[in-house]
This record gives sequence, C-alpha cells and structure tokens, in this order.
Amino acid sequence: MAGEAGAARQLAGLLRGGGRDRVAQRVARVVAEACAGVEPAEASRLCSTLRESILELCEKGALTVPEARTLCQEVDAAEAATLETLTTPHRALDALERALSDTSARALPQLAVEGTLAADSAALLIAEHDALMVRATAGLELPTEAAGAHSVSARAVDERAIVEVADSEGARAVYAVPLRLGEEVLGALRVSSQTAWKFNEDEKRFLRAIATRAAALLTGEGPQARLEHTLRTFESLIEASPLPIVSIDRDGRVQIWNRAAEELFGWPRIEVLGRPLPLVPPDLREESAAIQEETLAGQVIRNREVRRRRKDGTEIDLALSVAPLRDPGGAVSGSIAILVDISDRKQRETQAARTARFREHFVGIVSHDLRNPLTAIVTSAHLLLRYGELPERQARVVARIASSADRMARMIDDLLDFARSKLGGEFPIHRRRIDLRQICEQTVEELEFAFTRQVKLEANGDLWGDWDPDRIAQVISNLVGNAVQHSDGDVKVTLRGEADVVVLETHNGGPPIPHEVLSHIFEPGRRGDARSGGLGLGLFIVQQIVLAHGGSIEVTSNDGDGTKFTVALPRKGRHK
Repeated sequence: MAGEAGAARQLAGLLRGGGRDRVAQRVARVVAEACAGVEPAEASRLCSTLRESILELCEKGALTVPEARTLCQEVDAAEAATLETLTTPHRALDALERALSDTSARALPQLAVEGTLAADSAALLIAEHDALMVRATAGLELPTEAAGAHSVSARAVDERAIVEVADSEGARAVYAVPLRLGEEVLGALRVSSQTAWKFNEDEKRFLRAIATRAAALLTGEGPQARLEHTLRTFESLIEASPLPIVSIDRDGRVQIWNRAAEELFGWPRIEVLGRPLPLVPPDLREESAAIQEETLAGQVIRNREVRRRRKDGTEIDLALSVAPLRDPGGAVSGSIAILVDISDRKQRETQAARTARFREHFVGIVSHDLRNPLTAIVTSAHLLLRYGELPERQARVVARIASSADRMARMIDDLLDFARSKLGGEFPIHRRRIDLRQICEQTVEELEFAFTRQVKLEANGDLWGDWDPDRIAQVISNLVGNAVQHSDGDVKVTLRGEADVVVLETHNGGPPIPHEVLSHIFEPGRRGDARSGGLGLGLFIVQQIVLAHGGSIEVTSNDGDGTKFTVALPRKGRHK
C-alpha cells in the first residue's frame, strides 16, 4: 500500500506541475511497470490500490475532486490497456480465429507478439545441420546473437526444455520454447521483451500453445487436431481469468459464463447457459439492447460504465468491454464481454464529491455569514476607541472586544485560505516586483508594537524579487509571531540575497519543538501548544504560500540552537 500511496502523491504533484498528456504518459508508465510480469488478478489489485490511495488523498484534502477524478480516469485507461491484452476475450478470440485460418508456421511469431502484453519481438528458429536458421520473425529486429550456438534458443533446443532468462541478448526478458515432435526437437520459438523482466503465466501458456501449433504445422499435423488443441487452450484461459467473462449469441442467450462470473453475480453456470442474460435491471433493458445493437454492428466497446444486478437483487457498478464474435463467413454471430467491478471506486467518488460540496458550502457560510457581522463588530469597536471619548474602564472593554474581533477575523482568513487551497488545489498569489527588506521591516515593526518585544533584523545582499507582497507579509508575520510567542529571549530575522533566491530565516532560543510535533508541523490542525489561540493552520498556510511561489521551507529545532525556520524564495516565477 505504501508504494501505491507514494506513487499517488507523485502523480498528484505531477498533475499540478504539468499538462494532462504528461500525466497520462506517467500514469501509463507507472501502471505498466507495476504490472509487468504479474498475473491479471494482481495487476487489477495494484491498480485498485493505486485508485484507493488517490481517493484517500482526496478525502484527506491533499487532492481536489477534479484532480482525483483525472488521476482515476488515467489509471482506469492504463489498467484497461493492460488487462485488455492480458485477459480480454475479444483479443484472444481474434488470435484464435487467425491461428485457425493460418496454414503456415511463418505467421505464428506475429501472433505471439500480438497475443501477449510483454512481447515486442518473436522468432521461429528451425534446427538445420547443427545450426539454428531463422524461419520467420515479428516485431523488433532480431539481434545477431539470438540465433548463435550459445543463444537462449540454442539452449532450449539442446536441453529439450523451456529456457527463460533475464537481461540477455539485448532484452530484459527472453523466453524460448522448444518445438517438440515426440522425442525430436525441430527448433525453438523465441520471444523477448524490452520492457518487462518476465512473462506472466497466462502469456507463457499462450506461447507454449503457439510453439505446439508451430511444431504441428512443421510436421503437417491435421487442422482438426490443431483446432481441438487451440479450443482447449483458450477455454482454459477464459476459465482461469480472474475477471468475469460472458458471451451471448445474436438472440441474447448466454454461451460462455466463466467461474469469475459465477462468483461475482451469484448465478451458477447451469442456471444461465442457453438462457437470456439475467444481469440487466428492468429499467436498463433499453441501454443493454443498445449495447447489443452496437456489437452486432461490429463495434468494439471498451470500459463503458454500466449498472447490473446480482442474483440476490443487489446492484453493482461495472466497467464493460465488449467485442463482436464472427462465424466462419465473417458475419457477427454474437458478442463476448469482460467486466470489472468498480463499485468501491464509484462509492469513493460519490463520497469525495459530497465532501467537496460540503467544503464549498462551508466556505460560503464562513465568508459571508460570519465575516460580515464580524466586520461590523470590528469597525464599531475601532470607531468607539477613536471617537467615543469613553471612560478608561469602558475603553479597556472595547479594546478587548476589538482585539478579540481582530483575532477572530485572522482566524476566519486562515480558515478561508485553508478551505480554498483544498478546493482550488493551488494557493492564489499575485506577483509584482518588491523589496523583501521593506516588506520585512514593515511587518516586524507592526509585530514589535503588538508584542512589545524587540526583533533583531539583519539583511544582506540584493533582496528584490517577483512575489506577492501581502502573502509574503503573511509568511513573515506568522513565522516571527510564532518565534516571539514561543520564546522569552531574543528573536532574530535574517534576510540573505543569493544568486537566484532570497533566503528568509527566523530564529529563537526557546524550548525545542517536540519531535512528535516537528515531524508533522506543517500539517493543518497541528499546534505545539494553545498559546497562539489559533486554529493550527498558520504554518500550513505559510508552507502553501511558499510552495505557490516555487520556494521551499524547512525547520530545525534542538536544545542547543533553538528553533529556526528557513524559507528560500526564487526571485522570479510565472505570474498568476
């Protein structure tokens, strides 16, 4: 789970840093690498875990709903591309039709490449006069050493056994199957992959079947025997599939109902074979009929989301892929479908959407229903202090009202910043050319007045850059305010201009931050103690502002040196 969670976080960062095409390529690469050489069931599990990690990040607020939906869609597409090659029956049946129609062994290497996900080259090598001669190839160019006396294919012939090696003959994986006729070995079928480190068991069974057919063709074995063997091979593949596979004829009667279909839907095979498909709820019969019309017209359907029912009456969400089946004359005789249960993902998406709607509603309430009356309180209190000519005791009361209202206004601002960052996915900034020294001096002066404490400011070098002055002041105010609140000693602020960045450091000599707090200090809702009286969002917002500027923030804290926050801000950035 940790690996998929890490991959989800990397993809989330990539989504924010690049376009969707780049994300799609990265997702496809991640899924292909994770699923290379594994069984289809394991590939489905890995993709499901990756989607769960993405949705968990969404539920925690680390991703927006649109971002999570985009990533899940790309994972769906990558998974479909993988499973289609591994398990989709329309591909297997197409390969079967071609195998039955081919009368030459020369066509089999191409079938081996097309029928497996990992393979990118295949060759049929025949033993002649103590040497291997290449009879037919498909895919990438065959390396010279692949037909040599010490090649993987030669080993398969000499040892009369399957040979599988990794990182050999210019490929990551090489799989060689001897072409056996009784005790005689006629040659070898060599298949290699530049992307996968090994072939999965389904692919190996398929390649062994290809090798058997090649030997039969080379020795003139009759077509009926080849047909029967091929049918048994593909019946075994369909039955072993971890995903439900269902086939119906032109009239909608069930012809294939594998074990996975029995387990998912609850109907045993004996109850459905030869009968109308029982999966379709009454209100979706028109939709199902339309799908049947599409496939009878020769169209292929991939990953269409549908709702179907189980024997117990419960309904589930599925991703449906359907391919037409054709008779020997080429006419469509029915269809075959593979189904993937996506109920859990749909439920998570629904919950994530509800959460997002609640957040949007919450932002509206806080922004309008709380801020407006609070603004009236703040304004009235300050007007009374300025023009009210109040007795000293009443003035102190009004001053406390004004101070508390100001603090509440800051808390509301923090809350809105937090909520908007989660909803929008990116912290809003408005850059202009500013001098960080000037912003820092103004902010420190205000804090010295508020806390009646002196803050030492040291500035060196060129401190100009393209930043949002209000947001940078918010960063300085938060960091310096924290330093003052958590230390009775001196607080020092250092500004340092470097080549491409300006560095801001705040330092105090107070007690160190506990380790269990330090490791999560930038997470929302984390507070070292209750002295700030805030919501624990300050450092989270500081981090988001810094990241929005393309910068970085770090913290160190120990007994000897106190606590130091270090912010690095690039001088230039893209304007928003």
